[in-house]
Amino acid sequence: MNVPLEKSEEKQQMKPDGNERRPVEYSSISAVLSDAEFLASHPHRTVGSWSYGRILQHLADSLNRSIDGFGYKSPFYVRIVASNFLKKKYLREKMPSGFKLPKAQEEKLPLQETPIEESLANLKRAIDRFQREEPKADHPAFGKLTPEEWVQLHLRHSELHMSFVKPA
Repeated sequence: MNVPLEKSEEKQQMKPDGNERRPVEYSSISAVLSDAEFLASHPHRTVGSWSYGRILQHLADSLNRSIDGFGYKSPFYVRIVASNFLKKKYLREKMPSGFKLPKAQEEKLPLQETPIEESLANLKRAIDRFQREEPKADHPAFGKLTPEEWVQLHLRHSELHMSFVKPA
């Protein structure tokens, strides 16, 4: 049985209300799925504003959009800064929480009411698809990414969102 992957030497981040986020570090896309399945089948709680179902659906949507396209681009100046100064950092290091998306991009986020069973099944399908098909889409801020860069970006993105889900 797989247990949630945690990095014990890393300090846990604190929310203003005192709820700690879970330190998470993934080395593969399959590790994301193992952690998601473990948490879905055990008592858990979220310490952020999103439900677990919404988090899983967002991760599934992101994987699919790296293949199908995102349907929007960040403004030119954001793309220049992101691709030249932030891309390498976010492929290697933890992503910060609290990032506010522009209105047009925010509308593409999943609804709060996404059931866990449905969103977990969607994540499984998205991961299977991502492992079979090469991601070809441009990232809205980072532009062209290699398949390995897409893997790293999805791992860091999953670490960010899954850190808000803790075993109860």
